[in-house]
This record gives sequence, structure tokens and C-alpha cells, in this order.
Amino acid sequence: MTRAASTGKDKAAETPSPQPSMPITSALAPDLEAVRRFLLEMIARRAFAELVAAVLALLARMRDLNTELMARVAGNSRHRPPSETMHRLQLELPLRFGPAANDDATPPPLVPPTPPPNTREKKKSDSKNRHNHGRPKFPAHLARVEDVRAVPPALRMCPGCHVEAQTMGYKNAHKLNVVAAHFVVQCVKRETVACQQCHDYVRTTPRRDEVLDRGILGDELLVQALVDHYDDAVPWERMERNARAQNVPLSANTLASSVGRVIDLLEPVVEHIKEACLSSAFTALDATRMPVLDAEHPLGIRNGSLWLIEGDHRYSYFVYAPTGHAKHIDELLAGRTLGSVMCDGSPTNNCVERAGGARGGCNAHARRGLVFALRGGDARATQGLELFSALFHVDAESKRLGENLEARFARRQRESAPRVEELWQWVAERRRDVEPRSALGKALGYIHRQWPRLTAFLRDPRMEMTNNEVESGLRRWVLDRKTWLFVGHELSARRTADALTLLTTCRKMGIEPRRFLRETLAKILAGEKNLVALLPETHAKHLAAAKLAAPSVVATAA
Repeated sequence: MTRAASTGKDKAAETPSPQPSMPITSALAPDLEAVRRFLLEMIARRAFAELVAAVLALLARMRDLNTELMARVAGNSRHRPPSETMHRLQLELPLRFGPAANDDATPPPLVPPTPPPNTREKKKSDSKNRHNHGRPKFPAHLARVEDVRAVPPALRMCPGCHVEAQTMGYKNAHKLNVVAAHFVVQCVKRETVACQQCHDYVRTTPRRDEVLDRGILGDELLVQALVDHYDDAVPWERMERNARAQNVPLSANTLASSVGRVIDLLEPVVEHIKEACLSSAFTALDATRMPVLDAEHPLGIRNGSLWLIEGDHRYSYFVYAPTGHAKHIDELLAGRTLGSVMCDGSPTNNCVERAGGARGGCNAHARRGLVFALRGGDARATQGLELFSALFHVDAESKRLGENLEARFARRQRESAPRVEELWQWVAERRRDVEPRSALGKALGYIHRQWPRLTAFLRDPRMEMTNNEVESGLRRWVLDRKTWLFVGHELSARRTADALTLLTTCRKMGIEPRRFLRETLAKILAGEKNLVALLPETHAKHLAAAKLAAPSVVATAA
């Protein structure tokens, strides 16, 4: 072999095999027959380098598509259940997803199986934890309506001696029933008197104040409609339709405007709740959207904001803002100094610091990011969720024991502080090897940025660990919004916030909203000028006093 030929052969051997210009088959719908033909062709040509490159490219493309599909499914799927436990996650998720590439190689320690309990002890524990699925005991405050069902005359005659049988007693059965609501026409008669001697003196019973002057809707109907609409999301049109089914001429527009007037009359009570919330030592707040009809908007509907501010003594104040900008809350908080404030990490909530408040962070939001990452298949988030579970267990145990703020704070320093330090070390270690733009990377970044706020509960005894209570208060509106779709105008939006303020505060204080609104509206129409007599806490005190006096009254009557 000549030198020139040898050199040319070496150059040909050093030249890499060309990459295939076309993929073997589609990664979305692979054709196995096309793959088989390609493999046979490459083997016949002895183009092994090109064969390996093509197969690796196909597998890499299929892997990327599979990863993207898993992320979409995990992100778009409904979050069920909303209060999942760590035990269920540990049992289910490792079976569905394989370990991540950067996960620890050492397997978790096995938990030894629990020996079966003694049969006698098991029966004893079952009897304690057994649910009562029998007939419930109906509360004593419900009215008892007797339904006496006599024996028919044909069965009362004895067939043997032909003598009518006498009553020996009754077999009793209690059933829970309801009296259907029905409309009535209230006939108001105002008496007129005149002097029979001089015939000049004529007087008529003074007209009492009404919600609407010369209105045709009664107070009880308006109170029921207010609660049904704002608490149970019953639209005005549905109330009109139900009334029309009973041949009652009730207009939805008349009903809505009359209920709006009732809310306006209760505005002093709403203002009192507002001042009580904003002057509280501990405040919690959150917001959600409120769609409002707007003819000038390109879509016809503009998204406002509904804020919920909760304060001490179980006050809840809703406020409507035309937009989601923080300037509206800045105007609300102008001239005020907040105390301890619980909220999430939204930049809109930076108004808390501008108002001088000590801001705390929501650990439920921090944990939620780890849950999303674990649902997306990243098992590296498991340890962080275990640490959060231990932190929540400390506060849950304190609540179960009924501890006050001082005892709960001491428990947090004793039990929560070491776990918080362990959580911080885990976050710092994981951030070194987790992709920043991945679901787990975003969750870790949120925890790292919000860490001083997330740990505020270790420095302030009044601070809660989460903002879940405020979010639960907004949940009723969010569910009702699916029925309403929108509110009609700005005035309706403000009235909605005031109505929710009254109803939510009543529920927080353990007051039946219908009874409170009925009695308070009657006091206002009767000319009550003392604001203290109209407040929900005054109503709650009267109810408590009546309950304490009820047993003594019954004993005296006996």
C-alpha cells in the first residue's frame, strides 16, 4: 500500500459519520415498521455511529415530550384533595413516579410492621371511636308539632265482643320536617280617632319609618332576600321566578333596590366593624377579584378587587376596590399604623410595610409550591413537606389543648424553632442542585425570599403560621361568584362588600344572621340612635344573657 493511499484511508476513518437529515419517525406517533427498516438499513451499511446517534436523538425527543406532558397534566389537573396529608403522598406518589436524577441514592428506612392488637383491646377502642349512625337527637329549641293519627273507626270495634276499643296510649316517632315558606299580604291598618263633641279633633296613628317610603315589600321579606342573595348566592331573577310560580308579582329590580336600601341603613354598623378591624393589634388580609359590568371596557366586564381584612374579636371587614392596585389600600390605611399583619407574599401587600405593620408570611403558600413539585413527579420535595408537616403539627397540638398565646409561643420556641432551622438548612442545600426554573426551584426560591416573613411566628406571639382563615372567609364569595358571574355596577359592588361584612362578622361571633338583621333593622326603623345597641357584639351579649337566664326561668315556672 502506498503512502498516499494510506494517508487517504486514515483521513476517511477520522471523518465522523454524517448525522441523519431526517428523524427516524415521529416522536409523537412512532411508526415501529419505519424504525425496523431504518435499523436493518443502517446495519447493512455498517453505519453504526449514525445508527446510535439517530436512536439517541429519538429517545431524547420522546423523553422531552414526556416530561412536558407530565408537567402539563400536573399543572392543569384539579388539586384533589385540597388538604392532602403527607402520609398519603408518601404512599401514592413514589409508586407513580420514579426517583429524580439528583435524588439521594440511599433508600428511606423501612418502618417495621405494627403487630396486631389484642382482640379485647381492639373491641374496646372500636367502641370508643364508633360513629353514631342511628337516629340523631333533635335539639330542644325546635318546635314540636303533634300529628295525632287516630285508629280508623272500622278498626276500633272489637270483632269478638263488639265493644269499641279504648285508647291505651300512642307509639311515638320523631321526624325532622320543614314548613314551606309562603307569601302573605300584610294589611296595615292605621287607626283614626275623632272627638264626638266638637268634631274638630281628628288623629291617625303616626306612620312608622320604612325601608322605602311607600314601598310594597315588607321588612321580613327584605331580610330573607338579603341573606339568600349574599350568603347563599341566590340571584334576584331566581327569587322572582320562584315567586311567579306561586302567582306572586315580585320584581327582581324592585327586590334588589329595596335590599340595597337595607344595606345602606346598616352602614353605621359596617363603619364600626371597619374601625375595629383597622385598629386591631393583629390583622390578617387577602384579596380576590370581583367582576363588575363596565360599558366602557372592551370586554364589557372589568375586574375589581374584593379585600377581606380580619381583626381582633372576630371582626371581618370587606372592602371593594375598583382595580387590583395597591393604591386603594394605601388610601384606606392612610393615617393609620398597623400592628402585626398576616398576609401572603404578593407585592400588592407591600402596603403593610408602608403602613408600619410587622408583616408575617403564609407558610401554607410556601408548602403549596412543594406540593405542586411533588405532584409533578419531583420526589426531592418530600423531605420539605415532612418538615412543614411537623411544624403544622405543633400548632395543631397547641390548638387541641386550648393553649393561650403565651403557652403557644413557648411551645413554638421549644418545638418549632429546631424544625425551622432544619427546614432552612434543607432549603439551602437543595437550592444548590435544583433547576431554578423547575417547579421545585420556584418553590424553594419563594421560601428563600420570604423566609423572614415565614418565620415571624417565632418572634411574635400573635402571629399565625398561615393565612388560611382569611382565605376561608373569601371562599364563600369565590364559590358564589360562579353563580353571579358579575355585579351590575360600582354601587352594587360596594353594597356587596358591606353585606358580606355583616354576614361574615355574624358567623364569626356565633350569631344567626337573619335574626341579627331582623332585630337591628327594626331598631333602626324605630328610631334607635345609640350605635352600641345596634352592634353585633351587643346582640351576642344579649343572646348569652338570655341563655343563662333561661334555666332559672324554667325552674321558677316548675
